[in-house]
This record gives sequence, structure tokens and C-alpha cells, in this order.
Amino acid sequence: MKLTEKLTEIQRTLRVPKKRNNDFGNFKYRNLEDILEVFKKKETEYKVSLRFETKPVAVGSSIYIEAAVIFTDLESGEEIRSCAYAKEPPQPKAKMDESQCTGSATSYAKKYAFNNLFLLDDSIDPDSNQNIDSGEKASDAQIKQIETLCQKHNVNQAELYRKHRIKGKPSAAQAGIILTIFKKNFGDD
Repeated sequence: MKLTEKLTEIQRTLRVPKKRNNDFGNFKYRNLEDILEVFKKKETEYKVSLRFETKPVAVGSSIYIEAAVIFTDLESGEEIRSCAYAKEPPQPKAKMDESQCTGSATSYAKKYAFNNLFLLDDSIDPDSNQNIDSGEKASDAQIKQIETLCQKHNVNQAELYRKHRIKGKPSAAQAGIILTIFKKNFGDD
């Protein structure tokens, strides 16, 4: 079996459920360790190996972590690479030192390099505007946090809700998306 055939078969059969819960954003996710735990079962079956290479890359004044996943056929030596990037924040986020920010960006880039290669992320990302919404209303704590962050960062809450097509009180999923956006843009927890 050629490496591309092995890759296609692994893409077809690899399933990693999102079993972790982010209480802050109210969504389920999987981390890199969850993914690798499931993938390791495929290595022996298909006689393949996986390794990562990471390095910082400067783009203007921004620093990105480039992660490459190298998928190797142990029988032929043939390789397929996939890369992804994650931006380091210009300042460490709250409760994180610089090395933790680098580690977080590295893990994120590795996860998405892997997902790109194996077409893993077949479910809708919580950051996506296509997020499946159960209709459950946002908690009072989520609403209060959105209000506080809007005031702190001079964001017009009514305009923010309009932009996200929210009429009245947001759902828990919509609130989670908005809070994730604040976290990405401003580093707020």
C-alpha cells in the first residue's frame, strides 16, 4: 500500500471525539494529546510514524510558531508534510508567562497541522459562525461578562449582538463565541 493510500485510509477511519469541556466558552473540544492517543493505534497497523518540527517565524513585527507534522511510511521512507501556524501574543496573556504562551501557540499549531493532514476536524468549530446551537440561553454570568468586556474595551454591545444576529438574550453557544472572540482579540479570561 502506498503512503497516500495509507493516509486516505487513516483519514477515513480516524475518529477523535470532543470529550473535553470548556466551561468558560461552553463548548466541547479535543486536545493534541487526545488526538495522538487515538492515532498511535494506527501507527502499527499501517506501518507509519509521525513526528513534529516546530520553529518560530517572524512576519513583520509578529512572531508565529510554525508546526510541521511529518507522516512517514516505515516501509518505503516516503514522507508527507503538513504545516500550520499560530501567532504568539505580543504580551503574555493573564496568568501565563512567556514560555507558557509559546507552549500554547506550539500546541495549537501542532494540533491544526495534524488536523489538516488527517482531515480530522470534521465537526463544526466553536469559533465558527456555523456553530450548532442547542438554543440553551446564556447564563447570567456569561451575560455579565460580555457586558463587562464591552465596557472595558469600548465595544458597542448592541452592535456586537447585531453583527452576530442575536436578538434579545444570546444563547449559550452565541455567548461562548463572543467570549472566545474577546479572549482572542484582547486576551481576556
